[in-house]
Amino acid sequence: MRTFNQLSREPMTNVDTAWLRMDSSDNLMVINGLLFFDEPMTQDEFKALLEERLLSQHKRFRQRARNEHGVYFWEEMSGVDMDYHLTPLTLAATDDPEAELRRVVSTVIPQPLDSDKPLWRFHFISNYQSGSAVLVRVHHSYADGIALISVLDSIADQSVMHSSPAARFKLPERKPKSAALLHRLSYAFTSGGFYLAFGAAWLFEAMRVSLCRPDSKTAYKRDLSPHKEVGWAPSLPVEDVKQVGKAMGCTINDVILGCVAGSLRRYLQRIGEPVDGVCVRATIPVNLRPLEQALELGNRFGLVYLTLPVGEPTSKGRIEAVKRNMKKLKNGMQAQMSYNVLGILGYFPSAFERWALRFFSSKASAVMTNVPGPAEPVMLKGKKLSKPMFWVPQSGGIGIGVSILSYDNKVEFGFVADAALVPDPQAMIDDYVDEFRSIQAEVLGAPAFEEALSRAV
Repeated sequence: MRTFNQLSREPMTNVDTAWLRMDSSDNLMVINGLLFFDEPMTQDEFKALLEERLLSQHKRFRQRARNEHGVYFWEEMSGVDMDYHLTPLTLAATDDPEAELRRVVSTVIPQPLDSDKPLWRFHFISNYQSGSAVLVRVHHSYADGIALISVLDSIADQSVMHSSPAARFKLPERKPKSAALLHRLSYAFTSGGFYLAFGAAWLFEAMRVSLCRPDSKTAYKRDLSPHKEVGWAPSLPVEDVKQVGKAMGCTINDVILGCVAGSLRRYLQRIGEPVDGVCVRATIPVNLRPLEQALELGNRFGLVYLTLPVGEPTSKGRIEAVKRNMKKLKNGMQAQMSYNVLGILGYFPSAFERWALRFFSSKASAVMTNVPGPAEPVMLKGKKLSKPMFWVPQSGGIGIGVSILSYDNKVEFGFVADAALVPDPQAMIDDYVDEFRSIQAEVLGAPAFEEALSRAV
């Protein structure tokens, strides 16, 4: 057990309190991920890395979440039980080690973390293919995706986060669209009504979201179970996705989400459900802080509702529709509103939070998140992290999670689904890959497609 001398308590923010209390028997608020290393690493080597770098640099991983009379706080422990926080994970000998890994991970991720200990746990997998792997589990109340990728960078042999698109993130400036609007804002500010004007805009956005109808009644909105199934796609070169986006005048994110819409459509068709005119909403996290603040940990993001055009019959049409729908969300007000709502829910009793969670989750069928990792490889104890990936947790009645991570000039795609909704998510992942290859061939032509296919990992 790693011991520490000084004990302390730290108040928990209302937003992190809300995430802590979101756990349910059907959906745990745990971020799960896999780290793949091409070279072998021993569990003792990885344990030394955690003790020397993670625990010494980040006190949050030495703290457990506590509640006394409705007041939530972080309590630093006198010692961290590394026999619990880093355990071996054994895979059965098989001709398909990736399928066996998917099976084992799917059995582990529904298991709750021990609330009497810091809410994280790693499972070490020795001799996975030619190297090793680590299943990483961290409760969402500890940190969001940008914060966790920054923590990973902070324990690396040297930092490479400067190469991440997140390093160029700046809070959006809301510029008036006309002189008349500028005059009204100026008057509101000088008259002391600025906060009233902002509050009115915030309230309008909250009302607009509240009045949205529940999401389409598809196979993705059935009752959930405690059982989850995970999968992941082969790595896609960022340059390949970027070329498709450039040819279509849209972003990498537009291309990927359009392909996701296509995979959702194909699954509904496969099980015999109608798709004409069907739209499926997804909640999309939007970062609200610059990278230099990420190591403060906690959660600093808002959620927006994106309509995925599942009913659109063509791949190109779906990507173009995603582009239009994303453009409507670019003003940032909905993200800020949802972040503030989470803070309010963390202040109120947990029963009210559960009701609100069911209400807002009824309006979406999936959670889809995009984390911009470094464009350079991370080295840990001289070993190259060849492929990181993660699965986003879902809240309330949402049972589908799509995770996109850019890393080392590749796009990593992870998919998690409630087993009651999608028993075999790998089929949907194959559909996603087929969707991308199809649109790639359509907009770039066959020669470029064949060249890109030969480079695919």
